[in-house]
Amino acid sequence: MRIEILGCSGAVMKGFNTTSILVNRGLLIDAGSASSVLNEDSIVDIRNIFITHSHIDHIKELPFIVDTLFCRKIKGVTIWGSDKTIDALNRHIFNGIIWPEIDELNVESCFLELMPIPKEGFVDGNIKIQAYPTDHIEGSVCYVVTENNKSVLFSGDVGYDQDLFDLVQSLGDKLAALFVEVSFPDNMAGLARVSHHLTPELLAKGLDGIVSSLTKVIAYHIKPKYLDTVVAQLSQGIDHIKGGEVFEF
Repeated sequence: MRIEILGCSGAVMKGFNTTSILVNRGLLIDAGSASSVLNEDSIVDIRNIFITHSHIDHIKELPFIVDTLFCRKIKGVTIWGSDKTIDALNRHIFNGIIWPEIDELNVESCFLELMPIPKEGFVDGNIKIQAYPTDHIEGSVCYVVTENNKSVLFSGDVGYDQDLFDLVQSLGDKLAALFVEVSFPDNMAGLARVSHHLTPELLAKGLDGIVSSLTKVIAYHIKPKYLDTVVAQLSQGIDHIKGGEVFEF
């Protein structure tokens, strides 16, 4: 499984892009920066876009990705998410006011669909993508991407969520990597709790004794302003990313 980090920051600043993660060149998780980072030929390889939730830093370049695909006459593109996320995209983005409605874009053929991800997951060749609800905003999900009996979990934005940590434990040695958000430093734990985000201390508490030694734990969605502080506070063995990294699992 090839994972390219197009962006992974919790805010927009010069040199920092918001979350977009490209898997095997054709599957995109979140759409915070893909259009700014990828060239047109790379964008047209994307057929499935999985949105963790509807906050602007995770969807802000979705219309421009769609525009590129539309102009190149690419068909069979699907945007996936929870029922709440798909409803939000239809109501507030693809609504004829912020961006054209999907029916307008599909006037000649079925170029694009917005679909709730099935409870049983989605299969694309050798890859399966499963969504699990998380504690952030209503409709938020994390994604487990599995290929060749190895899984990678992308938390999306999430607070201290026992269900997420139980999921990590249940995957055991099959979990090759956990990409988990850590937005704020420990001294901002109050804000992290009310906004449903994690700090290094909260992450360490949640993962204590449950994560396999075979699992690579990688912090992302760090607010650029607090990057150095958060990185210094991460527990030993937890890596972090800033964008531009490529992984093979």
